[in-house]
Amino acid sequence: EYLKSNNLMQAEVAIDSTLTLAPQWAEAYFFKGKILELKEDFRQAITQYNLAIAYKADYKQAYLQRAALHFKLKNHRNYVLNDVIKAINISPDEAELYVLLAYYSAQTMDPATLKPGYTEAIAAMNEAIKLSSTNAEYYYLRSNYKLKNEQKLSALADIDKAITLGSKKPTYYHHRSVIKFTMADFRHALNDINEAIALKDSVIIYHQLRGNINYNLKRYDKAYTDYSQAIDLLFYAIYQIKGTITSTHPLNLQLRETLLLRGMALVQDNKPFDACDDFKRARQMGSSKAVNYMRKYCN
Repeated sequence: EYLKSNNLMQAEVAIDSTLTLAPQWAEAYFFKGKILELKEDFRQAITQYNLAIAYKADYKQAYLQRAALHFKLKNHRNYVLNDVIKAINISPDEAELYVLLAYYSAQTMDPATLKPGYTEAIAAMNEAIKLSSTNAEYYYLRSNYKLKNEQKLSALADIDKAITLGSKKPTYYHHRSVIKFTMADFRHALNDINEAIALKDSVIIYHQLRGNINYNLKRYDKAYTDYSQAIDLLFYAIYQIKGTITSTHPLNLQLRETLLLRGMALVQDNKPFDACDDFKRARQMGSSKAVNYMRKYCN
């Protein structure tokens, strides 16, 4: 009741009173952990989840909450992965637990290779797919991990399967376009990104990718149009942010890079004066790369 009304102090008092009467009640420790999380006292929250697990060894949700906090606090990856594995041992037929294990594996560094654990992520997704072989999203996720693990052909097979199984999702077509782009299959990459944009035309990276594809196909006028669309969307996204954003904000960095790309498309299309306007704007935004472009193309 107190949690619903966001009265954390009263909620904690109520839980402490409960624990005085029932000091071995695992659920009370779990809820106290949740309260402490809301208060952003994350390390004490972990202590409460430890107690919940001590009194209830098969407390799956406590393992998952503890794993999430270890991940948030950037504690050693083994703390994170071991807790998810314990949750899996409790519910081995729950496919989403393997998906979670894959996510944490990919988001943390394998100490043996000093690289993200994409191989472990792929193995976890294999188990998820065994349990749910018609789930298109699982093939999409495994394809992402395979691409990051430099398994391009296998990644392509997985996203093909996802598209076959799933409803038309722009993210799927974009991802397949990315794979084909990295394989220098620009014409087929163009078909897929066109499909993605037809389904959702407000995504910045879709227009940037199509610009890159058209640039590589030497269709510089079309690349210019794509980069311009991306720039318009970036300006709109920046406009939506309240207050001033820093020069190192991701949107500003993305805008700088896209201005440079559009400038290069203009250079290739024999429009150096217009290109130099883009290079100048990128330089004013702090791009060191733009300085080199201006020296080379702007006299």
